Amino acid sequence: MTFTFQRDDELDAIAAQHGREIAAIVMEPVRFDLPRPGFLEKVRAVADRIGAVLIFDEITSGWRHHFGGAHLFLGVCPDIAVCAKSMSNGYPMGAVFGRREVMQAAQTSFISSTYWTEAIGPTAALATIRKMKAVDLPAHVRRVGEQIQEGWRRLGARHGLRVTVQGLPALTHFTIDCGEKFQAVRTLLTQCMLDRGYLATNTCYPTLALTASVVEGYLAALDEAFAIVRQALEADDVERRLRGPVAHSGFRRLT
Repeated sequence: MTFTFQRDDELDAIAAQHGREIAAIVMEPVRFDLPRPGFLEKVRAVADRIGAVLIFDEITSGWRHHFGGAHLFLGVCPDIAVCAKSMSNGYPMGAVFGRREVMQAAQTSFISSTYWTEAIGPTAALATIRKMKAVDLPAHVRRVGEQIQEGWRRLGARHGLRVTVQGLPALTHFTIDCGEKFQAVRTLLTQCMLDRGYLATNTCYPTLALTASVVEGYLAALDEAFAIVRQALEADDVERRLRGPVAHSGFRRLT
């Protein structure tokens, strides 16, 4: 059973129908956009009322928005939070943490792993977390993300493209208002950026490696790419300019 982000009324309906049959509520507390005021608090209240465990998937958002996890930034505490390789600078690593009484349930389960003695992930995570704290990574990511967002808006206006920037600076993306042509435009944009030495699409997850000078170089390349996109839209020949097929649109929910 699923409910839509920001739609606590849908969660209410599920809870009313199934009540204490529900063992857990699993959700991303934030990705591109902030939850509206009161939404997560309502989810927390529903979980408490029906006796369900509230689990936050912070694999994407976790350490980008706040040191220690997005739930600290949002002010709503789950029963369990799950983080992954963002806490280890890309090395294979995962962490599941939460309230003692909930985590203790693992003691009555059998948990095994092929990689019990593999130490690279934990070592990388400890080093990464120390670095995150020392440089205040969330503040850096926010500054760089804001610089990129401002650049997208400025370049869109320069080239007469209707660019809409969405998301928080740490996880941001833009769209170009061109109707059903957008996926082809997005593919052309990636092609143009690859020609200029950048593996880039319409989404950006800033990192510590993105300095102001790196962003300036990226935006200079994007300036040229936007000019080509505008020409292609005016000539109505976006797909003819592609050297391959239109890119797939990505993952979609099957349920």
